Amino acid sequence: MDNDTDRKVDQLRREGWCLLERIIPKDKIDGVRAHVEAAHEMAWRDYEAMGGNIGFQTGPDGEPGTCPIAYLSEFAPYLGDERLLAVVQAVFGKHIRIAQTEFKTQAPNRTDGDWRGFHSDWPHDLTDRDLAGRVAQPFPDVTMQLSVLWMLSVFSPESGGTWVVPRSHRDPLNPRMHQTPEGLEEHIDQLKSIPGEIQVSGPAGSALVIDSRIWHSAGANPGPEPRVAVITRYCPWWLSLEFGRRNNATVPEATYEALPEAVKPLFRHRAEGMDNPFRA
Repeated sequence: MDNDTDRKVDQLRREGWCLLERIIPKDKIDGVRAHVEAAHEMAWRDYEAMGGNIGFQTGPDGEPGTCPIAYLSEFAPYLGDERLLAVVQAVFGKHIRIAQTEFKTQAPNRTDGDWRGFHSDWPHDLTDRDLAGRVAQPFPDVTMQLSVLWMLSVFSPESGGTWVVPRSHRDPLNPRMHQTPEGLEEHIDQLKSIPGEIQVSGPAGSALVIDSRIWHSAGANPGPEPRVAVITRYCPWWLSLEFGRRNNATVPEATYEALPEAVKPLFRHRAEGMDNPFRA
């Protein structure tokens, strides 16, 4: 690893997050952002027309829908960026894949600037606690997934930058249901500020990398423009990607074949017509 990668990985392990600035160059970001906004609208219309759920990426009967990467041809090449993969592979090793891809645009003109919605990400989220889609508390001290939030707009307090609580990834509990190992609830209001929180700021085109365990929240966007973002969840080859009948969207064969060679291994497990190399 080079010195910059070393520093980013060290921060990620100590603090639970790091920022990789301008993965998407300044002269490309405006076009990529416009492409993502149009892709989000198209995907939303397609899911609406078939009676599906774009949030869960399922069809009308709960079957897997189409992965958003099918709409993101101009954005997809950056998922294999060398700087990003160097950090992810330093944590997980060479063999990695993307578990989920989601649009994460925040609407403008919010007036509730003190709003929070703190949580940990899959597989440490607790919304699937009745199914097999999450790790039980207390969490083991192991990084199982890295959420990469692509900042396609400038992130700042004026645009609803993401809130994180540094070092909370070492807490064995989730703020969404903060229970002690003995089953006694510690009352944390996930909708309010948490001591030590910081709001991430950075230029458009950057990638915010967070350990899935870290307590974090979207920010309310008071600005006049949408805060455009996409999230991709990188994980090691050995992690089960069963999400309790949701977020198992497939990648059409034509989309997969058009992906850059550096990106194909990240989606092969979801590609239609392809053998899954992670299964016998």
